[in-house]
Amino acid sequence: MLNLSDFEPWWRFAVALAIGALLGLEREFVQQQEGAPDFAGIRTFSLIALLGAVVAFLAPDLGLLPLALSLGGLVLLTTVSYRSALQRSQREKGITTEVAAFLTFLFGALVVDDKETVAIALGVVTALLLASKGRLHGLVRRMTSEDIHLTLQFALVAAVILPLLPDRAIDPWGLLNPAQIWLMVVFVSGIGFTGYVLMKALGPTRGINLMGVLGGVASSTATTVSFSAASRRDPSLSSLYARAVVLASTVMMPRVLLLVLVASPSLLPIVSPPFVAMLVAGLIIVILLQRRSSMMGGGLDSPLDVGHPLRLSTAVKFGLVFAVVLVVVEFARGYLGSAGVYLTSVLAGTTDVDAITLSVSRLVGRGQLSPKVAGVSMAVAALVNTVSKGAIAYFTGSPELRRVVVRAFGAVLVVGIAGSLIVFWLV
Repeated sequence: MLNLSDFEPWWRFAVALAIGALLGLEREFVQQQEGAPDFAGIRTFSLIALLGAVVAFLAPDLGLLPLALSLGGLVLLTTVSYRSALQRSQREKGITTEVAAFLTFLFGALVVDDKETVAIALGVVTALLLASKGRLHGLVRRMTSEDIHLTLQFALVAAVILPLLPDRAIDPWGLLNPAQIWLMVVFVSGIGFTGYVLMKALGPTRGINLMGVLGGVASSTATTVSFSAASRRDPSLSSLYARAVVLASTVMMPRVLLLVLVASPSLLPIVSPPFVAMLVAGLIIVILLQRRSSMMGGGLDSPLDVGHPLRLSTAVKFGLVFAVVLVVVEFARGYLGSAGVYLTSVLAGTTDVDAITLSVSRLVGRGQLSPKVAGVSMAVAALVNTVSKGAIAYFTGSPELRRVVVRAFGAVLVVGIAGSLIVFWLV
């Protein structure tokens, strides 16, 4: 049987050429679209990648001299080309193509140095970055100072605070590990931050379904509050807002399952029945509402303020809630048994599901809580959270939104209770 080793080193040169051709194709296409010829296209980039591969191939015999000479020559050629382009052009010119050329040379060298997987992945990522110029620049133009502040806050939460926290229990009961607690803060905040970035990139007015999905990723409760209030301001769009509320609550189900998968994968088969049942019920209701809507496919004429998914104060509050729920669940389990855990789930579910989900998952992982109790407690929290959002819609939404959401959540509750009973009686 043939394998790649039978074609050494020719297949490596071919891969290097392919990476260079991919980057050169993107560069030449952009140059043709903009009508501004540059120093390198598909042929030049292919040759640059091949040059890097040949230099790396010769390195074991000739040392680093060929690498230094080749890289120096490439620097000289790109510098001369850049100066010439500046003299011909009346406008400022970036150095994107020149930097891409240096990277292409290094990718070719990586392929021959037995790092072809890294080279291919980085080559594709580089091509995507180059091709995303318009979208990235458009995103930056739409950003506000508050968006910059939000991004820096997330960087602070994920890249600065997390490494500084001790990765050990600091309490007598061995429950509170600051690094693990903050890691959950980073994960949940990252979900919200990603949803917010997508909303900014794609635009908030491109359809109510998109708003419902992204709102559910960030916070289905916050989305319910926002859309219910919006339905009061513009009752004519109540059916659209109602569908968004149901969709946001439906998106919460796979989000919780994702949290369980990260925190305690062994719990997933136990937790799945009620959450999958509620997910399916929610999707069916959304599809029915979509078909019945007289404004099917319509978007919103003005953006909605669903709030930023991440603030430093919010992250700290979540960390505190998660830690408190963790301790309360443990002591409730110790003094009240399973009933104490269920009581905690009811209290936590009135506002959020993530904290109780991560808390009981962690306790299961430590062997301090039975999977059955954890699964039922998560389902109870989700059911209570659904009731809480239904109450928000009922008391703050328009009559039409109230009617649609209450009926939809009623059906979801019935299905969720049935799924919870399956977990309770069969597990």
